[in-house]
Amino acid sequence: MTLKRSDVLITRPCSMEVYRRYRATGLGWGFLPEPDRRGLPPDEEMMRDVDEAHRCGVKFQGRVELDADWMGMIDFDSNFMESTVRDLDNRPAITWWTHTYKGHPAYHYCTNAPGYRHYLFYQLQRVMSAGTDWLMIDSAIPTIGTLNARYGGCFCQHCMVRFREFLRETMSPEQLQLAGIQDIDCFDYGEFLRMRGITDQRYRAEILAFPPTLPLANAYFDFQWREVNTLFRAFKRVAQTYGEHVPMSSNSPFFWAEFMYAVDAHDFYTTEMQYKPPEDEILPSEPIYTFKLADALDKLIAITGVPSAFEPYRLQPRPGHICLWIAQAYAHGHVFMVPDKMWTLRSPGEADRWYYADTHDYTELYHFVREYPQLFDDYEALAPVALVFSNNAVRQYLSERLNQEHLGGQNRSAPQTQLVEACLSLSRANIPFRLLVAGDDWVADRLLNADLTAYRAIVRFKQTGLNARQEEKLRSAGEKLLTYSEPEDLLSQLDTDIEITGAVNISALPRYKPGDKGATIVCHLLNANYDFDTDKYKPARDFDLRLESRLLNRTFTNAWLYAPGVEARKIACRADSQATIITVPELEMWAIVQLA
Repeated sequence: MTLKRSDVLITRPCSMEVYRRYRATGLGWGFLPEPDRRGLPPDEEMMRDVDEAHRCGVKFQGRVELDADWMGMIDFDSNFMESTVRDLDNRPAITWWTHTYKGHPAYHYCTNAPGYRHYLFYQLQRVMSAGTDWLMIDSAIPTIGTLNARYGGCFCQHCMVRFREFLRETMSPEQLQLAGIQDIDCFDYGEFLRMRGITDQRYRAEILAFPPTLPLANAYFDFQWREVNTLFRAFKRVAQTYGEHVPMSSNSPFFWAEFMYAVDAHDFYTTEMQYKPPEDEILPSEPIYTFKLADALDKLIAITGVPSAFEPYRLQPRPGHICLWIAQAYAHGHVFMVPDKMWTLRSPGEADRWYYADTHDYTELYHFVREYPQLFDDYEALAPVALVFSNNAVRQYLSERLNQEHLGGQNRSAPQTQLVEACLSLSRANIPFRLLVAGDDWVADRLLNADLTAYRAIVRFKQTGLNARQEEKLRSAGEKLLTYSEPEDLLSQLDTDIEITGAVNISALPRYKPGDKGATIVCHLLNANYDFDTDKYKPARDFDLRLESRLLNRTFTNAWLYAPGVEARKIACRADSQATIITVPELEMWAIVQLA
């Protein structure tokens, strides 16, 4: 069984007492076999970890590691240097890890290199043989993620040979001639660029240009895209030899163009994002876009913050603010992993730093989710408005920031495109929406078969990169089709289906069960009135929540209020011909209104 909306995932392996404390159902990061507290042989140690999780009713997600296990590759393969990513000057790429091992820095290995692929599948075999239930590909920055200013990849011998074969398969002799390739049997892309005066510095500066400015850059990206899709589908296929259906996730920053690979091979995503302290932002904004994009791909997310996001809370514990991160994820239909023990920082020559939760910081929230799974599972977001997502637009966004040496998904922050701006504006205005994925050569299309009559407005963007069929599809929406310019203009053109009177800074997120017209509606309420002095939320009392009938497709006269740590209760609810109006007696941080 794969991830559910009501699951509670512990972030990293822990004691049985911790699993039971949170009533956990799954483990997000099941680390590679390595000696631990019992001093057992590595594989036996991991089998013990898996057994303890299973005894607590916890699904164990084992991890195949890319960048963080660079030391393991050194021990595994004496020819490890042959598997390193290389720049145009044949220098090996170095990752962001600052420590050394056996005199070597943290190399970035090429996922197209046979030796490194052997090591990755060796990891998979060890992880699955330990009895794990789910498979995760962690630090999922494959070779396509090195085609940027930081790494300048990849010109290793393996990529050069495989790219030559890719061109032989995909281009005719005439096309090869036009591209300046005289003899495909001797073709080397690195030499091809150097012969044209293209330096490593220029390559790094221009490789992400879109449309491409370097010769054959588009074909080289397509080649790397094919390779990473093949690899991740192979991970999924091999995992199935250990069980009838082994769910697979990855820590891929899929919200960036070059990382939305092998969506079909993913059952869900286990990912990290930038979260900010309350001085910068009370209600997290960028995760909203990530949740909506995952919805558009029909995937769930088990999310947490990047390590550095927890460092301010290690220095000044404010679990009340982190509680809002947790509630927001579940309110959007996704899962925030339990932040019981979080690694925050590693500096050269210093011990790792950790954030530790107190025993009761988060238990109430997670118990609430476990007590009421019927309010989470199988529900989807109501959405009268659709926004058009284009992967090509994300590539163009990166292209426009080449002089900033932008690294896309490697910074774990959402692209600040017009689409993201629109998402956050609608969210702040309590206007429900969803994304429609306009496919391209890389990403499967979901726009052409979409039922546009289900939406009252479809919003497109100036930089979309859509093809002729997609443009025709959007034109079929007629007057419903809007072109985005700025947030205020968009909001002025949309109807308001949700109105809150008597309170401010409240987010309302209505959800329904598709295909079940008789099912209850649930509406999550989030209170962003955070008090810095107390690390709590100023309660909102006796306010009205008005939900238009055109949003719900019916009216209701019965409502119940559910909230962490308190008994569920019936609350005042009335309806007229146009709307259902619920009076919410009290909202602390998070509550769910159920309409029946």
